[in-house]
Parts: sequence; structure tokens; C-alpha cells
Amino acid sequence: MSSTPEPPAGVEYVFGYGSLVELRDPVSIEGRLCAPVAGRLRDFHRRWGAAMNNWEAGPMEKHFIDPETGEQPRIRVAYLDVEERSGDTVNGLAIPVDARRLAELDEREVNYLRIDVSAAFEPQLSRRVFTYLATEEARERCRRRDGEAEVFASRDYVAAVRRAFGDLGEGQLEEYDRTTEPLAFPERHLELIYPPPKTGSPT
Repeated sequence: MSSTPEPPAGVEYVFGYGSLVELRDPVSIEGRLCAPVAGRLRDFHRRWGAAMNNWEAGPMEKHFIDPETGEQPRIRVAYLDVEERSGDTVNGLAIPVDARRLAELDEREVNYLRIDVSAAFEPQLSRRVFTYLATEEARERCRRRDGEAEVFASRDYVAAVRRAFGDLGEGQLEEYDRTTEPLAFPERHLELIYPPPKTGSPT
């Protein structure tokens, strides 16, 4: 994640503030290696604020199973989200993408909307920077307390995010902890079933 030459013309960035921080390796775009850029979003706040209805996912959609029983439990599964909040900052990683890789990420982030945060990202880059905010439907699933289904966080997802920030560099995990609202839902051991996306895998 050291400084690199100006990337090819078609390169933009996606700021990851959760599991996307795992994508730390440089990627080849138009025959040139492009490195991710560690940085921060100004005036944004990170929280566990999105959820999916696990029971609604079909066999060819992203869903979770109980690894002990093999069943697809009727639960809501929580994810990280960011929202605008003056004075706050969120640390993470800007990942280089071309049009194909951006389409793959759009397909992967089904409960989120991509927005342009170029002006909020530090350090400033010469290319556009996007991030994903949860849809209002995903946020409402996290807020609902109607007894229809409990909200859990995947234990593996929580651990993977923390591991990614720990690997990102000195002080990054501590900053993640300081700038993230505490998890308000119980953790549960869940196995993610992630069918291959139509356009390929964002590796």
C-alpha cells in the first residue's frame, strides 16, 4: 500500500470499511499493478446498522446456514454500515477497480447503494472514490423488533473484519474499535453460502 505511479485511465476506487479491507493486495488493471490506499472518510460514522432477512434468500443467493444442522435459520444477519455524521471519521481501505470489478462489487453488495465520497476521502486521490451505504430497507431490518426474527452477527464476519484491520497496519484495529459503535446483537456461528456471481469474483 505504498505510493504507486498514476493508475491507468479507467481506474477508480471503492472505500471498504468492513470486510472489503481484506482486499489488500495490488491488482492488475490494464497490465499494471495498482495498490490499495489506506485512508479515512471525513464526516462519516460506522455502526452495525444493516441486516438481511436470511430466510428470504434462495439456494442461488447469498445466505447463511447453521453449520451444525445444515439448516437456513429464520434470522436477520447484521452487517456494518456508515452514515454521514459531522466531525466523525472512519478508517479503511480504498480498493482500485476498473469497470468490470466495480460491477462485480455492485453485484456482491446487494443490500447497499454505491455513492461517490471522493471529497470526503483522505488522502485526496486524482480518481473518484466510492463507498457503499446500506439501503433504507436493510437499515429498517436492523431496527425492527417485531418478534418475527432475531438479529445476529456472524461470528466469522466479526472476526474477519477485526483480522483485516489488524493486518492493515499499526494502530488500525484500535482506530476501528474507537470509531465503530459496539455490536448490539449477539454473535452466532454461521456459515456463509456465497454462490459464484454472474460476472465473476472480486478477487
